[in-house]
Amino acid sequence: MEERIIDKDELRGVKKKRTGGEEDVVDINDDAQDEADEASPDYAIEFEGEYDEDLVGLTPTQLREELERRERLREEAHAEAVKYLASAEEKFAAGNFRGAEKDFAEARLYEDSEETEERYFAAVTQNYTDVARLLERDKAAEFAYAGERARQSVLSVFGEALRSERAEAEERAQPLRERVHADMEARRAPFAANKKYYAVRFLIALATLVVFAVGIAVSASFLLRTQSIAPTVLTIAFGACTFIAFLVTLFFTRKLYVAARLCRENEKLSSTEEGAELQTLEDRLAVLADVLDGAGESED
Repeated sequence: MEERIIDKDELRGVKKKRTGGEEDVVDINDDAQDEADEASPDYAIEFEGEYDEDLVGLTPTQLREELERRERLREEAHAEAVKYLASAEEKFAAGNFRGAEKDFAEARLYEDSEETEERYFAAVTQNYTDVARLLERDKAAEFAYAGERARQSVLSVFGEALRSERAEAEERAQPLRERVHADMEARRAPFAANKKYYAVRFLIALATLVVFAVGIAVSASFLLRTQSIAPTVLTIAFGACTFIAFLVTLFFTRKLYVAARLCRENEKLSSTEEGAELQTLEDRLAVLADVLDGAGESED
């Protein structure tokens, strides 16, 4: 008979209560569960590795079933990973690097490892002959979190050329940054003043519109309460003024929208030709930083 090694607190539902500074242990399993456990074959249980909260409170039978279920899932995942790896290697050998990349990615979903990750990036770089796809934004971001083995394999081939490209891009970007940001700062104050100018007039026009609209309502309320022609005249007058105020409000609304858009566009690098060139360089530098430095790292 195998030895049963079970932690009472975690596997048998034992409840602890402190009384006078000491622990009283009270078994809360019912008799039916105890009988079921006694009828089941002995099962040696030992915890190895990290603590798993999902296993706390399970009976030996439940724990055995859960561990067996997990083992089946691991075996199934391993079988799927092996299938995709075989397909990926076959495509890789045939020069179908995109297909191999896809299959390596599928294999990693089932069972990731440093070797599979390395082969995945070998496919991305077409067996270390072309770095273009690795420099796409999504791939570069993914590579930033790659393991040391995959990063070393790629950078040992492309690292020097990429570092040289980054130095050249940085050299071109630095003077552009100074000019572009200086121009943006020079435009910022006039654009802000223009926006404020139209904002004030828009608010005045809107307030006037509201006043005239209230005038219509008030004068109209007297139409049926008096024989005088005054309410009718006032209602017509307020109506005409309201219509004019509405047109003025629309005019300043459009002007305010344009002024606000100019302020927003001024904050975008792409708003000028030099700014667009700088944006392209900054995007390239960001991608190169992901590839060369990795996540959470930076060069001194």
